[in-house]
Amino acid sequence: MTCCAGSALARFTGVAALLFALSSTAFAQDAPRPAAGATSGERYKNIQVLKDLPGDQLHDAMTYMAATVGGNCQTCHVRGADGEFAYEKDDNDRKMTARTMIQMVRSINTQHFKGEDRVACATCHQGRREPSPLTPLAQPLTPDQLAALAERAAGRQGGAPAAAGQAGAGRGAAAAPAGRGAQRPAETVDEVLDKYVAALGGRDAIARLTSRVRRGTLTNRTGQTSPLTIEETAAGRIRVTLASTPGSARATDGTSAWTESGGRVRTLDGVETANAGLQADMLLGVDIKEKYAALAVRAYERANGKAVVVVEGRRSAAAAETLYFDRASGLLVRRSVRLNTPMGQLPVQIDYDGYRPVDGVLTPFEVRVTDWESVSVETFSDITHNQPIDAARFARPAAK
Repeated sequence: MTCCAGSALARFTGVAALLFALSSTAFAQDAPRPAAGATSGERYKNIQVLKDLPGDQLHDAMTYMAATVGGNCQTCHVRGADGEFAYEKDDNDRKMTARTMIQMVRSINTQHFKGEDRVACATCHQGRREPSPLTPLAQPLTPDQLAALAERAAGRQGGAPAAAGQAGAGRGAAAAPAGRGAQRPAETVDEVLDKYVAALGGRDAIARLTSRVRRGTLTNRTGQTSPLTIEETAAGRIRVTLASTPGSARATDGTSAWTESGGRVRTLDGVETANAGLQADMLLGVDIKEKYAALAVRAYERANGKAVVVVEGRRSAAAAETLYFDRASGLLVRRSVRLNTPMGQLPVQIDYDGYRPVDGVLTPFEVRVTDWESVSVETFSDITHNQPIDAARFARPAAK
């Protein structure tokens, strides 16, 4: 393999990995990309159970498996005499176990679910190396869940309408796809989106934005805080720079993406590329219909302490999203993203809070990004619009 998806980027960048929410990918130098149409078995050495997988999807499969079992490259792979990973070697027994597990999952889906991917690594592991056979202990209900229960009870008793359906995930937890509410939403997609645009400040004000620069701090789940700058253009380019030690950056021009730390540069692949562009949302209010296919209003729920209306859509073949809009204000409260890999889906959740006007457009000054391995709270102190940003800021730098 070119690079196993296990090692958390924190091995090399410290706090930076918890900013980027990239993937559990080892920060390696770029390797040659698989030839178009080549399978993993044709492109890489000693591939035994994923031979038929397209070569350009093997990286995503490794990312998913590492995330779901809480592992890294060294979980299954060994290093050669030169210190680099010798991915083709079978000297680690856990690599044999992983092959057996892949065969088991495929067999279950083939025999019991007509070949559909209904069972995956996450079904049992849930981020643990050793899945537990015990039923999990009950957990206290979150404030959102308690409020949802109260609203549903009021609806059953003939009181206020049951505004919430299935209880939403608490803040900071990756949300599942929308459940079915007790009350069928009355709003259409157009009505929800029109209210959102109006709440932000109107279509004309949003359409005037050509760029956005946000400066502030990022706090990771260990409590470490570092200066943060996010540069974004209307064309979908975005660069995230963290002034940590060593300094780190990640950027996408809307098509390709890269990450850099301490002079080491790597081009991103697959779900990493999709993930790198998720925070490019400056013009989301006016181009949401162009960016998302199959938009539909699904349910009433609760998110971040607010009654929300849930809209689902598909951003690309690699990503489906659930959007949560505050029923009172119309503002976007949360985006729950499911990134597809050949082995299953990886979750990313983006929560928006602290909306304040900047140049006539309401803008969130606090953004919380949660993915399968990190939690990052971005708190902005300064946001400016329509500053010129050199296109070179988004171009892949040469390795130092």
